[in-house]
Amino acid sequence: MSSPDYKIKIEYGVSAVVLLVGVFFIFQAFTIETSRESVGPRTLPLILAVSLVVGGLWLALRAFMGKTGDLKEGYGFLESDVKRIFLVVACGVLFVITFWGFGYFLAVFVTLIAMLLTFGVRNWLAMILGAIVLAFIFQWVFMGIMLLNDPKGAIVDLRPYTNWITGAK
Repeated sequence: MSSPDYKIKIEYGVSAVVLLVGVFFIFQAFTIETSRESVGPRTLPLILAVSLVVGGLWLALRAFMGKTGDLKEGYGFLESDVKRIFLVVACGVLFVITFWGFGYFLAVFVTLIAMLLTFGVRNWLAMILGAIVLAFIFQWVFMGIMLLNDPKGAIVDLRPYTNWITGAK
C-alpha cells in the first residue's frame, strides 16, 4: 500500500471514530434538562459534541480530497502493537458500556484500571487508589462544579451513593 493511500485510510478511520463519539455525546447532551437561561447546563456538552462531529467531518473531507499531508515515521498502525491498539479501543467500549449500565463514576473507575493494565501497570494498590481518587475528582468537577448531567445507570443507579461527592440530594 502506498504511503498516501495508507494515510487516507487511517484518516477515514479516525474520522469515523470521532464522528461516532460526537454523535453519542450529542445524544447524551439531549438527556440534560434545559433551563430558561440563555446558556444552560446543556450548552457546553452540546458545543463539545457538535465540535467533535464537525471535526470528524473535516477529517473525512480532507481524506476524501487527498489532502492528508506527508506520512511521517511512526504514523498509524504499521509500527504499532496491534494487541495494545485493540485493548485501547476495547477500553473505550468498556467505558461506554459501563457508563450506560452503571453511570459515570464507575465507568471512570473501571476504565482507568483497564487502561493502566493495557499499558503494563501491575501495581494493584496504586491502580485502585488512583482510580478511586480520579473518579472522585472527575465526579466532583464535572457533576458538582460544572453541573453536568449525571444520568442514572440502566442496570444499577449508583447516584444515591455518589451524589454526596457533588452535593446533590
